[in-house]
Amino acid sequence: MTINAKLLLAASALAFSSEVASVVTPPRTAHEITENYYNDAKNCGSENKPAFLCSGVLLRATATSDHYHSWDPSPQSQVSGGVSFSYLRKDAKFTRLAYGYKNGMIFYPHNKAPSDKYQIEVLCSFPVDADTVNRDNKGCGYHASYPDSSRSCRTMGIRTAHDWYQHYKSTAHNPQQHQCGFDTQESASENGHYFYQSILARDLMGNAFLTIQNELRLASWSPGISGALPLQAFFYIDGGLKNAQHDQRDFYQQSGQVVPVIRLTLPTSLSSDAKFNYREADQAIK
Repeated sequence: MTINAKLLLAASALAFSSEVASVVTPPRTAHEITENYYNDAKNCGSENKPAFLCSGVLLRATATSDHYHSWDPSPQSQVSGGVSFSYLRKDAKFTRLAYGYKNGMIFYPHNKAPSDKYQIEVLCSFPVDADTVNRDNKGCGYHASYPDSSRSCRTMGIRTAHDWYQHYKSTAHNPQQHQCGFDTQESASENGHYFYQSILARDLMGNAFLTIQNELRLASWSPGISGALPLQAFFYIDGGLKNAQHDQRDFYQQSGQVVPVIRLTLPTSLSSDAKFNYREADQAIK
């Protein structure tokens, strides 16, 4: 073998080993999600960099079917322009998933996603489920039942968690529909401030909000871009493993990528924390 050939072989081996070293292993995924959960940053460096860019667990509970892909926006979301997610963090806890679902998917925090993944904007944040299917402006605007008093918090002069809570309590009839949402769009000033207020607002209600998940609206993406999505994991709670495995297999068939299945244990009280575990036996694709 010539010297040049040896050098080429060595360089190739080094490149390969570097590539392998950069791949996040499935157990490491659970560790990184756990780190994000415990990171209670106020923002990601400034008032214009909301905490969801670098911390927390951005998840969507989903239904599983052989007739569609769980990670694609629903037809309704494609029309409205928004997709609902929840944000789970040490200081933003909830004990159940939307609609009583038992599995779903987790997106990377924007700043921690691989560079080749699609960037999906977080449009707004509601401290509790806001029935966004009946709101305008991609689910971030007013609710049909309260067109004058459920608009964006910013447009209503509501700047703090305390202000939001007072507004929320001002009606005894469907306060979740009456609430305003905090604008977090990239073009909005102080979007980091407003997102953090949506976290603080949950703390004001204590146990009363614990059984109701919060709601973030993300900009809809085009169906069929599976491999480009910032999908970090499929997750499940008790009773949801088979559906999570179905989604893992389906995603692999569509994208050729293996996304790990993670077991999620939700908090049971304000004093307990979520847990994220990778188990080899849970993986349908290994």
